[in-house]
Amino acid sequence: MDFSKFKTSDWLIVGGGVLTLIGGLFLDWLKADGFGGGAHAFDFTLTGALPWILLIAAAVITVLLVLGKLDSKTQPWPLIVLGGTVLAALLLLIRVIFNPGAPDGISRGLGMLATFVAALIATAGAFLSFQASGGKLSDLADINKLKASFAGGNEADSGDMPPPPPAQ
Repeated sequence: MDFSKFKTSDWLIVGGGVLTLIGGLFLDWLKADGFGGGAHAFDFTLTGALPWILLIAAAVITVLLVLGKLDSKTQPWPLIVLGGTVLAALLLLIRVIFNPGAPDGISRGLGMLATFVAALIATAGAFLSFQASGGKLSDLADINKLKASFAGGNEADSGDMPPPPPAQ
């Protein structure tokens, strides 16, 4: 594996994925006063397991793109990775702020905080990667540009123009 191919944005995404792996599986997400052990990421489906999967997927996609095992022209991967990491960060923010379902005497554990920081790191890397691929923040608000990016960037496929006449 040639590590020189990895850019700073790639390292941020992969580093966020590794920290997510550690924080989601090996560190407690909740601490109970007077009790040992606690919950982990997979004890919370929407605000734990889903963000964990999204962040790990973002790291795997990034590694596959850098190694050339995934064709970067088939999908708008920087946009997909950015969307996944942003969604993961938002779901984890809900878990960190509100900590829904946690009764009194139970506090946030190191795993929850580490995974949230990992999501922020991966999101920063995904945003840098999105910008490096030519994307702009204003592009995210334009639904036609988003649709065109998933159509391979070919505006002719959007239905605005008739198909070419058949060859004779």
